[in-house]
Amino acid sequence: MGVLVAIGEGLVELERDGTAERLAFAAGGDAANIAVMAARLGARTRLAGRVGDDPLGAWLRAFWAGRGVDVAHVRADPDAATGLYLNTPDADAGHRFVYWRTGSAGSRLVVEDLDDDVFAGLGLLVVTGVTLAVSASSAAAAAHAVVRARAAGARVACVLNHRPRLGGDPRALAAFARDADVVIGSTEDTAALFGESDAVALARGALSGPEVVLTDGAHAAVAVLDGSVFTQPVPVVEVVNGAGAGDAFAGAYLARRLAGDGCPDALAWAVAAATSSVGRSGCAASYPTLAQTRALLDAIVEQPA
Repeated sequence: MGVLVAIGEGLVELERDGTAERLAFAAGGDAANIAVMAARLGARTRLAGRVGDDPLGAWLRAFWAGRGVDVAHVRADPDAATGLYLNTPDADAGHRFVYWRTGSAGSRLVVEDLDDDVFAGLGLLVVTGVTLAVSASSAAAAAHAVVRARAAGARVACVLNHRPRLGGDPRALAAFARDADVVIGSTEDTAALFGESDAVALARGALSGPEVVLTDGAHAAVAVLDGSVFTQPVPVVEVVNGAGAGDAFAGAYLARRLAGDGCPDALAWAVAAATSSVGRSGCAASYPTLAQTRALLDAIVEQPA
C-alpha cells in the first residue's frame, strides 16, 4: 500500500495547566502530528523536515520514532533551534497558541533536504498549509515533493490548515488544493480560502477535482468523492483539550484510505481518532492507539441512527 510521507515541521509543545504552576512538555507540528496518527493506525509513515541540533530536537525525533514514524529524513540543523509553542487551554475547553518558530529549524526546510530515499515506496504524499506558509524555501520543497510524487504515480493530499498569521499566500494554498487528489480541512479553512463551507458545493465548484473531506467542530464530518456524499456524526464527549484534533482526523483518514478503506469507513475512523484525542491533553501525545481507536469506532457504529 506504500508509505505515507509527510513534509513539514515538528515543534515542541509546552502546555500550561490551569494553575499555571508548571508546563507539560509534548510534541506538536501539523505534519509531524499527521504522521504520528497515521502510524498509530498501522500505516508506514515517514516524516521529512528539520529540527534543531539540540536536546529538544533529539527529544522530538525520539518521540516520533517511538510512535512508529520513520525519522531518518528529519535533519538536525546545526544553525537553528527547534521551534516551540505554548498551548494554553481556555475556560470553554478551547485553546490558544503562542509560537516561537521564526527562523526555527523547521522553517528552514529546502529542496535539497528531500533526497531520493524520502520518496522510496511512496504511496501518499501529505503537504499542509503550514508547510506552504512557514517559509518560501519550505513551500519550494513542498512543490518539489509533489513533482516527485506525481512522477512516482503516488497520490497527493493537501491538509489545508490555513493559518493567516503565518503570512503565506492563500491563493497559493488554494491552487495547491485544487491540484491535490485529497483535500482535508475545516469549514473555517474553506470559507476563508474559497468563500464556501459546504462540502458538496465545494466539490461541484472550487474543488471539483479532488476528494473533499471537511470537519465542522462538533458537527458531522463530510466527505465527497465522485459525486457521492458521506457523513459521519461526531459523538458528544467531554473535551479536555481540542488541540491537534484536526491533525488526528487527517492522519487517521489518510491512513485508512491508503490501506484501501472506502470514504465512509475512513471517515468513521477519522472521527473516532479525533474524538478520542480531545479527551486528553497535548497534541500528538493524546493520539489513540489502533485498539483505542477501534473501540471508539465500534461504539460509534453501534449508535442508533
